[in-house]
Amino acid sequence: MPVTDYFLLWKVTVPSSWIAAVSGFILAWLAVRLKFGKSNADIVIDGIFTTIIVWKLSVIITDFETVRRAPLALLYFNGGKFGFLFGVLVAALFLRFTRKPKPSTANQGILLGVICAQAGYQVTMALLNEGTLIIKAITIVLFASFALFAFLHFEDEKMPVVYGAGLCVALHAFIAAIQPSGFTGIPFAATVLASGLVVIISGRFTQGKETDGGIR
Repeated sequence: MPVTDYFLLWKVTVPSSWIAAVSGFILAWLAVRLKFGKSNADIVIDGIFTTIIVWKLSVIITDFETVRRAPLALLYFNGGKFGFLFGVLVAALFLRFTRKPKPSTANQGILLGVICAQAGYQVTMALLNEGTLIIKAITIVLFASFALFAFLHFEDEKMPVVYGAGLCVALHAFIAAIQPSGFTGIPFAATVLASGLVVIISGRFTQGKETDGGIR
């Protein structure tokens, strides 16, 4: 959904997309915390904060001249689409190679976090912004239903991570086809990248050590 409304929060005007992003991150943490416990929720939080920090600081790369002339621009600007996707990539690499102990359900927890973050973002955007009723209804119902399905079933051994990631991309592709931004917006690109990275880095983890159990 495109940004059509802005809101005044503590004398600061913010776009609806910021509120939607925060909502998505909170939902992701809460869902993983309830489903897989604190250890997995901490992994999701690490990924979220890494993505945000890299996204903000990447403006140094995307608009170096502005930052050089006014260093405080770091507080107000970000790296845009490139910066956000780069943040997702860095977060995935961090989660993959960190020596912090990981529970055996880390893969499912990360995937559930990705799905719920996107669902929270999309539902909030549909509620806060203008758009046709049918598109908003489809967006809300499908994303909310898929997030609930993932919450209920993605710990099941019969639902490998690769299948869950594929379903996530397919669902978002269907919805993106009827949304104004289509396949060119950050949300769809983030879903494709994050889902692909989850599959690539997935593996069984027990107390920080990989086993050879393959993809879950």
